[in-house]
Amino acid sequence: MYRDYFVTADWLHTHLNDDNLVVLDVSKAPPGQPADCHQLWLERHIPGAHYFDLDKVADLSSPLPHMLPSPEVFAQAAGEFGIDNDTMVIIYDQGNLFSAPRAWWTLKTFGVKNLRILQGGLNAWAGAGYTTESGELPLPQAKTFVPEFQRHNAVNKDDVLLAITDPEIQIVDARSADRFQALAPDPRPGVRSGHIPGSCNVPWNTLVENGIFKSPTQIQQIFRDAGVDLSKYLVVSCGSGMTAAILLLALTLTGHQNVRLYDGSWAEWGGSDTLPIEP
Repeated sequence: MYRDYFVTADWLHTHLNDDNLVVLDVSKAPPGQPADCHQLWLERHIPGAHYFDLDKVADLSSPLPHMLPSPEVFAQAAGEFGIDNDTMVIIYDQGNLFSAPRAWWTLKTFGVKNLRILQGGLNAWAGAGYTTESGELPLPQAKTFVPEFQRHNAVNKDDVLLAITDPEIQIVDARSADRFQALAPDPRPGVRSGHIPGSCNVPWNTLVENGIFKSPTQIQQIFRDAGVDLSKYLVVSCGSGMTAAILLLALTLTGHQNVRLYDGSWAEWGGSDTLPIEP
């Protein structure tokens, strides 16, 4: 199962110079932990890897961070990175698996089919003794990417409002327990504390160890221990739609297909004075 979603550093090193293979650094920093991931990419990246900024290849008209862009915006960005519909795309982050699943979900949502995550990220690459490079890179020759937008992959606040009262749907929140239980303030100014009514809490980092997902059996048990009924249709949420994708990919690894991501997540829900919350 994992081979359908991940490649190892050894595999990537062997195939790094393959024709029509593109490597992207998709790192983003957690809120409240400022880091210039573009600068970090400039300082050290896998040879030939370009920086794909999830905050720029996004709906820039939205006040919310890194919301899905239009198919046209995504297609233009993909083409500029030398990606067409047959390209093998390898994505990675700095090593903690914080943002790679969001990039995976985004690329899948627009129809990128040949897509894998570097297991363990940049840390695994460097830990295997493979060289890195620094500095800017010229963009490759542009290609044409034709998007196949999977609109159903994302849900909005109206869908979530309906889900709250639907016994066949559960909402699962990837934020820390303190934020979920309103014991810690939200790192975004003006955003309320608490959680969506009726939701369960599976903090994303309980599913990951050293930047690698735990086994499918362990993942299932973690969800069950949190009160999640894995036979139901699931909606995953988090602070801004970033770590919700970790839950979505973890569930996918267990074979669960009926799961969708709330793109606006708590940045939208908690930022509203009209949407219901629980402490």
